[in-house]
Amino acid sequence: MRCGKSWLILACAAVLAGCGLSGAAHGPPDSRAAAVVDMGFTSFTPATVTIKAGQIVEWRNTSPITHSVSFNPAEASKPADAALPLGVAPFASGDIAAGDVFLHTFAAPGTYHYFCTHHEGLGMVGTIIVQ
Repeated sequence: MRCGKSWLILACAAVLAGCGLSGAAHGPPDSRAAAVVDMGFTSFTPATVTIKAGQIVEWRNTSPITHSVSFNPAEASKPADAALPLGVAPFASGDIAAGDVFLHTFAAPGTYHYFCTHHEGLGMVGTIIVQ
């Protein structure tokens, strides 16, 4: 009986590890990051961060589902969910698996509105203000 319970605990731990409950998003933030944004089930926390030009933002997918970070107005369902300062080319993270991170350096000052391509309709949007 004890062996069965131990096996079940190990199996559950392995499944949970594969669901994003481990990985870089659960360790310390990158030392270069000026701001850290956690990706919850359907939210970015904090929803708005302010940094200086040349600094890095780190997004950490601490949820058990895939997310993304898109600054591409052409991909947005609602125009207000994605906006870039004049002259900045659109960019996106691609899929960020559970437990993974995405880092981006913001060179140009301005206000950047972004969204998760998978959960924009659920209000998963955020703002980066670069001074």
